[in-house]
Amino acid sequence: MNLKLWLFFIVFTTNLSNSQTQEVKIDSLLKAYGRLNKFNGTALVIEKRQKIYERSYGYSDKTQNKLISSQSVFPIGSLTKPFTALLILRLFDEHKISINEPVSNFVEDFPNGKEITVKHLLTHTSGLFESLDDPIYREQLYTTRQFSSKEKMLFFRDKPLEFTPGSKFSYSNSGYDLLGIIIEKISGMTYEKCLNKYILKPLKMTNTGLVYSAVKNEKKKVKGYTYLSKTKHKEAKFWNPYLSFSSGAMYSSLEDLQKFYNGLKNFKIVSKESFDAATTPFKEGYGYGWFIDKIGGDEIVDHGGNIEGFTSYFLMNLKNDICVILLNNITSQSLERIGNSIYKIVTNKPYVIPKPKEEIIVKPEILQNYTGEYEVSANYMAEITFAENSLFLQINKEGKLKLSAEKENLFFIKDEYITVEFNLNQNNIYELKIKEGLSTKTGDKIK
Repeated sequence: MNLKLWLFFIVFTTNLSNSQTQEVKIDSLLKAYGRLNKFNGTALVIEKRQKIYERSYGYSDKTQNKLISSQSVFPIGSLTKPFTALLILRLFDEHKISINEPVSNFVEDFPNGKEITVKHLLTHTSGLFESLDDPIYREQLYTTRQFSSKEKMLFFRDKPLEFTPGSKFSYSNSGYDLLGIIIEKISGMTYEKCLNKYILKPLKMTNTGLVYSAVKNEKKKVKGYTYLSKTKHKEAKFWNPYLSFSSGAMYSSLEDLQKFYNGLKNFKIVSKESFDAATTPFKEGYGYGWFIDKIGGDEIVDHGGNIEGFTSYFLMNLKNDICVILLNNITSQSLERIGNSIYKIVTNKPYVIPKPKEEIIVKPEILQNYTGEYEVSANYMAEITFAENSLFLQINKEGKLKLSAEKENLFFIKDEYITVEFNLNQNNIYELKIKEGLSTKTGDKIK
């Protein structure tokens, strides 16, 4: 064997060994999160044009015992926002809009429309009221009715600004829905048709769209769960795509998001100049539709999506041609952490395998301080009781749930996505904070 052939053999076997080691590590990581009921979905990892990992875990339909596959199609929530930003930039490339134009140029009589610019909307610095903070909006998310542009704007347009445009960063679904309305105004098309024209059709993303109920292949659909374990599950209601719109209505698949990544890195959607601008941080590490973060000194560009019953995460490092795509059909706060850990595995950086929460013992006298009734709202009362050296939570006189202590003031409920925290407020009164999935509720102790 000559020297060149020998060196090639050494390099080839070393790379093969590294790839196999990475695959085992990623697999172990995802299985660890799966055991904690924090991952139920599908994963794809790309490095230097090659798929180095692709696998699916868990159920697309727990009741029917149907399994997720790499062909499964998921709602992707706020991963819609990069698509919306790219449509604006495409229209910019075609000289149909300026990033610094005021909203008033597109929406007549919009309050503060002369002060709020397209750039403010793209960078979450507009100061617009957040639609999700409106109880009526949240109720309407579970309907199927269609909303006009005017009706969508009613949830935020006439509310006072939360700050002077451009002065702060505050993540805004309202701002991205307004961008969708502007896209329709400029293009003369619906947002969905514009999305198809500029991104989906050119990239042949045939399993991506805006209205999940329109997916024709039932085998590709998945059900969403607010909680899913071996012993129990709670099915989530789908959000109304006509309301979540250009801030969070899209659905997609692993294969399509890989096509999206290829389109981005080869500048098939927008020009290199526009993409460079999109991935340059403005405030709080956010550009135009993307977060710009660092992992172990490496700059990455990423975005996630988190709606009830579904989470998504998309990470890329164009310099090293690495992309991590995760799609989940459970409510989870862990997907970004999982994606970052996978990136660390691929780049040989330290990472952590998650462990189950450990229950600690808290002195009874401390626990008894938390007992009493807490008023979250007129329709939501929480009672904390003490028995057998443990606390129990009872909401609106329903069944009691045992609290397990993680810290002296922080508790979890086994086999539930619920945490309960107690803190003294400014008036020296205990405040209760209940986190359940994406919802956070707080209330003061009243007796």
